[in-house]
Amino acid sequence: MNREEFNNIFKSISEFFGVFSNPDRVKILGLLMKQEFDVHHIQEKLNISQSRASQHLKLLKLKNLVEERREGKHVYYHVKDPNVSKVIESAVLFNMLTIKDQEVKNSLNTLFKLWHIDEKNNEENLIK
Repeated sequence: MNREEFNNIFKSISEFFGVFSNPDRVKILGLLMKQEFDVHHIQEKLNISQSRASQHLKLLKLKNLVEERREGKHVYYHVKDPNVSKVIESAVLFNMLTIKDQEVKNSLNTLFKLWHIDEKNNEENLIK
């Protein structure tokens, strides 16, 4: 592997993590991990404009994190690969390790349960 190919791999990884730099996109992925929604329901649940939700979905689709299913005039979105939950799980676990506030840790545990991240090992991974 030459230097340019090597640098392209790191650029690709960096761009992938950049997708998670926006809280609304992380929330959208969290919603879509459990079930599919159309843009209208996403914007209602997150209390954001429909255009903003559409922009986030477009980027998530471009980065192969979500895909769409058309049903007549409606377009429904869902997480393309459930393994994306592992990225979010790692971020939640890291935050749980670095946060001292028990109330915040409890909230992160709730997120774990709500998103059903790695259900099999969920109880083992929770940090008290």
